[in-house]
Amino acid sequence: GRARLSGRHGTQPEQFETVTAVIGDQQGELARLFADVDRAGVNIGDVRLEHATGQLAGLAHLSVAPSRSGELRAALREGGWRER
Repeated sequence: GRARLSGRHGTQPEQFETVTAVIGDQQGELARLFADVDRAGVNIGDVRLEHATGQLAGLAHLSVAPSRSGELRAALREGGWRER
């Protein structure tokens, strides 16, 4: 299914790797995560959030170019994020 979808702006479909970060249930956490990704210079192709009611944390699944995933993981660890 997904392989048949066109990429952004009518281009060929893009390949992504998912980097998953644990985010706290506090105001501004998602903004802080996105700021750290921006400082790492990595473009997010897609994002999916997973949060269970009553939990104090959720998951942010970030789709990024495979060539940048290692760099992003390192930057997020440096910023204090936990990866799942």
